Amino acid sequence: MKKLIFSILIALLLWGVGCVGSPVHSTIAYGSVKKTIRKNNTAILTLKAGMSQDEVKVTLGNPERSEGYPWGSAWLYRTAISQGIDGGIYGTIDADFTPLMFDEKGTLHGWGRNYFEQYVNKYEVTLKHQSGTPK
Repeated sequence: MKKLIFSILIALLLWGVGCVGSPVHSTIAYGSVKKTIRKNNTAILTLKAGMSQDEVKVTLGNPERSEGYPWGSAWLYRTAISQGIDGGIYGTIDADFTPLMFDEKGTLHGWGRNYFEQYVNKYEVTLKHQSGTPK
C-alpha cells in the first residue's frame, strides 16, 4: 500500500512539473522569459543604424518573430511581458515586442514601436503618391 501511495505521489509530482499551466512550469517559464527580456533590452541599447542582419543576430540572436513587407522586414524581440487575458508569458501582444526595421538589402534602419509606425506610414504615403492616389 505504501508503494502504491508513493508511486501515485511521484506520478503527480512529475505531472505537475511537466504540465503547462502548473505552478512549477509557470515559474520556470516566467523566469526564462524574464531573463530573455533583460538580455534583449540590454542588447538593443548597443544597436546602431546601418548594421547588417548578421551583425544584429550576433548581438541579439534570432528574433522571436519576423514579418516581411514590400520595403524590407521587421524582426521582433520580446522586451516586456503584458498581463491579462492575451498577455502573460505565452501572450502575443505586439506591445511585448520591439520591432527592428531592415530595408530590402538587410540594413538596419531603426527600432521601436513608434519608429515602426512612422516607417510603415512613410512607405504607405509614398506608394499612394506614386500611384496617383491623393494623399
